[in-house]
Amino acid sequence: MKRTAKLVFILFVAALVCGTTAFAQSKGTIAPDQIPGIAVYVPFPVSITLDGKLNDWKGIPVQRVETGYPKGPDPSQNQYVDFSVAADTKNLYVYMQSKDSNIIAGQHGQDYWNEDSMEFYVNFTNKLTPRTYSRGIFQITINATNIGKKDGEKLVITGTNSSGLSVHGCVFKTSDGWAFEVAVPLPKGLSLDHGKTIGFQVHANGASKKDRDSKLIWSKADNSDSSYQDPSVFGQAIFFNVGRKDIPEPLNLANDLASLFKKQGAVGKTGKKIVWADEFDYTGAPDPKKWAYDAPDAGKWNQELQEYTSSRKNSFVENGKLTISAIKSSAGKWTSARLFTNGKADWKYGYFEVKAKLPAGKGTWPAIWMMPTKSIYGDWPNSGEIDIMEFVGLDPDKIHASVHTKSFNHRIQTQKTRNSFIENVTGDYHTYAMEWTSKGIFWYVDNKPFYMFENSAKGYAEWPFDMPFFIILNVAMGGSWGGMNGMDTNLDQADMVVDYVRVYQ
Repeated sequence: MKRTAKLVFILFVAALVCGTTAFAQSKGTIAPDQIPGIAVYVPFPVSITLDGKLNDWKGIPVQRVETGYPKGPDPSQNQYVDFSVAADTKNLYVYMQSKDSNIIAGQHGQDYWNEDSMEFYVNFTNKLTPRTYSRGIFQITINATNIGKKDGEKLVITGTNSSGLSVHGCVFKTSDGWAFEVAVPLPKGLSLDHGKTIGFQVHANGASKKDRDSKLIWSKADNSDSSYQDPSVFGQAIFFNVGRKDIPEPLNLANDLASLFKKQGAVGKTGKKIVWADEFDYTGAPDPKKWAYDAPDAGKWNQELQEYTSSRKNSFVENGKLTISAIKSSAGKWTSARLFTNGKADWKYGYFEVKAKLPAGKGTWPAIWMMPTKSIYGDWPNSGEIDIMEFVGLDPDKIHASVHTKSFNHRIQTQKTRNSFIENVTGDYHTYAMEWTSKGIFWYVDNKPFYMFENSAKGYAEWPFDMPFFIILNVAMGGSWGGMNGMDTNLDQADMVVDYVRVYQ
């Protein structure tokens, strides 16, 4: 069924001192309304002058984005972002406006994503669901330090592959925030046909006092801020020849995680049997036939505060649950436990599931993860690491899943990771699972697809996951990540409570 366009006359109002030119598109809506979170229609050819006066955007539909990560503590910042897209024969034009009365700019060096900035993403290639960036796919981050610059002045632009585009335009304050209108040169050979579809995405970052604490995201396929790594979660930009009456429908990309899992053969627990488990149906110390204790200083590499022990105070089983407890002494010293199956059991491939309730409080850093039994390809990160679940108390209810390899790790800022908000992870039990096959690694939270990392078949630097790994459970305190925003001074105990650990093959 054809989608009917609403004839809505859209007016933009902005404050700037520049000249004005009237264009034909000001007479009415010249393209269909956008489909929120899925597709934006790009009218062409239109005339856009990059002068900060927005009369020439009249009649071009606007999308308001108000969803993403929870709002920051300051309700005046990053309340919403409006955007529109248009084109002529040479350029793609993007207009974005943020409602933000508390603009934070220039406090993080080149890490502009950590303060007020607006981003758009474009995929000019013929493949609309690639899992990685390649030539023709771009992230364009325009930060608030550019405010006041006019077309012709060099903009400070960052983002994946951003140096490969000659983006130009102007950035300016509005009555209730700031905005930009910019031009992106169209690739040579790109045919502007009615219904032509490219990948497109919009993000907006907001900071309250200093660090980013809110994120607005347009595409419904990206619910975890993964567009900077994964172009398959972009939405669609559909070119619309002004004057045409037929409305092209969005492509059915099946780029949701469930479809991608199915395509890669990920089936979860289906067809598998439990080959190892601890149901914690006993009382006392963790079963020594299944668990061992890591070294006291095992957290030193991350500057963690705790010392790991084998004490029953720090790890014990009762009432059908395993508790790993980080405890602060009267002298202010932390002890905790790190249990692993190394030397007891390890596995190559399978479905690994843990049901747990996580500790709350700034400074906590619990993890459920796996490491290789033998470092065949060399020391970390060459032989790999699989983080089934990580959580840091400074980001309440945000769960992280990652892999680390020689090519992809946090030391060189290339790690493959996803984070997303899961409600009440410190008050309720949730299941955290990972399916590992020769084709990829697939994460699940509460039995729902969460993230995936595909085997690129490019060697151990990207895929060292062809050897046995063992399971690790721990609660760290502070450290380079868990303590990056300090510690809760009132916190003296932090417990991760585990209902069960199961391995299926």
